[in-house]
Amino acid sequence: MTVICNATPLINFAAINRLDILKAVFGEIVIPQAVCDETTVAGFPASEFVLKAIVSKWLQVRPVSTIAPNIPPELDDGEREAISLALETGEGKILLDEREARQVAQYLGLQVIGTLGILLLAKNREIITQVKPVLDAMINHAQYWVSRPLYEQILRQARELVE
Repeated sequence: MTVICNATPLINFAAINRLDILKAVFGEIVIPQAVCDETTVAGFPASEFVLKAIVSKWLQVRPVSTIAPNIPPELDDGEREAISLALETGEGKILLDEREARQVAQYLGLQVIGTLGILLLAKNREIITQVKPVLDAMINHAQYWVSRPLYEQILRQARELVE
C-alpha cells in the first residue's frame, strides 16, 4: 500500500528513531518536495533518519505539478503539497495531524490517518506491542502534544488503560 505523508507524522516517528513503524504499517510512503525540505533541513535533529529512508527507497519524494485551487492558502506548503499530491496521484490515504489540513483533506474525499491512528494500526497489526511507550517518547522527544482526554482515549482504544 502506498500513502502520502505530511511532515508532522514523519517528524514524530523520526524524532524517536521509529520510522520502521511507518514502513511496517504502510510499506511505501510518498512525500512532496516541501515535506522533504521541512524534514531534512539542517537543524532538524532526526533528518538523518528521513534521509536514510529516502536512500533506501521506501520513502519517496515526488514533485507536485500543481496545487489544487480548492486547498486554502492558509495551510502550510507541506500540507498543501501533500493534499495536492494525494489528489493528483489518486492515492486515497494521507497521513496528516493538523486539524485544518485534516478537515480540508476529508472534505476533498481523502482518508486521513494521523499519528495516533498509525500507532493504533501498528498495535492492531502486532508491529508494536504497546502504544503507550511509543506515544510517551513522541510527547517527550518530538514535542508532540496530545490532550489528556485524547491520550486516555487512545490508550483505552489500545486496551492499555483500564478504568
